[in-house]
Amino acid sequence: MDRFAKLLLQSGQTSISNYLLKNYTKLGMNSDELIMYLQIKRNIDMGNYLPDIEIIINATGFSKNKAYEILHELIQKKIMQIKTLKNKNGHSFDVYDFELMYDKLSQLSDVSDDINHKDKVAENTNKENNMTATERKNVFKQIESEFGRPLSPMELEEISAWIDKDKYDTKLISLALREAVLNQVYSLKYIDRILINWNKSNIRTPADVENMRNKRESHNKSRNNKSNNNDDFKIPIIKLDK
Repeated sequence: MDRFAKLLLQSGQTSISNYLLKNYTKLGMNSDELIMYLQIKRNIDMGNYLPDIEIIINATGFSKNKAYEILHELIQKKIMQIKTLKNKNGHSFDVYDFELMYDKLSQLSDVSDDINHKDKVAENTNKENNMTATERKNVFKQIESEFGRPLSPMELEEISAWIDKDKYDTKLISLALREAVLNQVYSLKYIDRILINWNKSNIRTPADVENMRNKRESHNKSRNNKSNNNDDFKIPIIKLDK
C-alpha cells in the first residue's frame, strides 16, 4: 500500500473543470474526444506539449487510426488547434492548444440566462459544423489516400487553415490535390502553392479551374499544330544554273 501511495504521489494529478464535464457534449464533443483531451492535458501538465501518438495510444487503448480520427474531429470541431510558440532561446516549438474549447465554454456561460439565445447559438454552431464536417472529412481522406499514409496533426491543422482561414472551397482543394498527384508531387506545400497561384489568378471555383484547363489545352494544341506545320514545310532544293 505504501508503494502504491508513493506511486500515486509521483504520478501527479490532472485537474479538469466540472463545468467542462457538465457541458462538453454541448460543445459537440463525445466521450472519446473528452478522453483524448484529458490525455493530452495530462502530458501538457507534465511538460510534453505535443505528445507522440504512440504515447496517446498506450494510454487510451485506441488504435492509431482511431487516435488520428479523434484528432481530426477535435481540429475540425474547432476544439483544438496546434500553435507554434518560441522558448526563451528563440527556438520554435509546437503545442496542442485548447483555447478555442474554452472560448466555446465561455460563450455557453455568457448566454446561460437566455435559453432561447443559447439554443439559437447551439443551432447555428451545429449547422456550421454539419455543413463542413463531411466535406472536411472527405478532403482528409482523399489526401491520406493519395499520400498513402495518415496525416499528422500538423498537416491536419494546415488543411483546416485552408478551409477556415483562407476560405478555400473543399472542391478546389481536391482539384489542387489532383494537380499535385498528376505531377507526382505528394506534398502539402506543393498543394498550397497551387492554391495560392490559383487565388492570385482569380481562380476560386471548380468551374474556374475547368476553364483554365480548357484554355491551357487549347493553347497546347495550337502550339503543337503550329510545330507540326513547320515540320511539314520543307525547303525545296533548287539547282541553280551557272
